[in-house]
Amino acid sequence: MGVTNISSDTVAAQEAIAELTGIDASSFTNQTVDIGESNITAMKTGSRVNNQLMNDLSGFVQAFLTQANKFPELAARIEANDRQDAQDWR
Repeated sequence: MGVTNISSDTVAAQEAIAELTGIDASSFTNQTVDIGESNITAMKTGSRVNNQLMNDLSGFVQAFLTQANKFPELAARIEANDRQDAQDWR
């Protein structure tokens, strides 16, 4: 994915987030790692950290996608403002 600036080009905005919209991290939520009856402290700690990380990652991805999906709307607003500005100069 290359670098694309969000501007009044709604197509560019849509292309900029196209690769992101297919990401689904909802399956990470509530997934857990079970190490069984291990009594190794580092294994228990690693399991807890991993389980928390999966939930946090799911929330982060969802928040990121929520923001990314705003770009096409933002580009459309900029485009409308650009059109209005162009008419004002005529």
